[in-house]
Amino acid sequence: MTNSSNICIILLKFMKSRFFLFVFFAAFFASQSTQAQTISTPKTSAGVTAKVKGPHMTFTKELIDLGKVKHGEKRKFKFEFVNDGTEPLDFEIVSGCSCTTIDWPRNKVKVGEKAYLDVTFDSEEKEQSETIDIDIYLRNIDPKNNRPFFKIVKYKFELIK
Repeated sequence: MTNSSNICIILLKFMKSRFFLFVFFAAFFASQSTQAQTISTPKTSAGVTAKVKGPHMTFTKELIDLGKVKHGEKRKFKFEFVNDGTEPLDFEIVSGCSCTTIDWPRNKVKVGEKAYLDVTFDSEEKEQSETIDIDIYLRNIDPKNNRPFFKIVKYKFELIK
């Protein structure tokens, strides 16, 4: 064998071993990533995968557009949500402006359970179009800031006279 053949064989073996190491480490880190996701997203009793540790709610819509509303008209609508955290949600209070009446779950919302905020909007005292905040306060402690869990959803309307 010539020197150039020996060099080619050695180079080929070196490249194969490097490729093997690359594939091995890529597979190893991919399995670690998948394992970490499994640990942080346990299955709930309702069969829904919890996405966030601690209290968490995911709304179908966080902003509801009521469209055109006549002055003095009342509108009823719902904010639908799912408890996709890892603990039952315990509502303290849900509030909006004086034009808004809200009914919220009085019992704890179980993990994986769907629930609603029932809202009645009365445009009687409104003089212009607006976006209204609804503040949601839970008794649950938010692990991100070690304070009671807080969430805002909104609705908007275009006032016509």
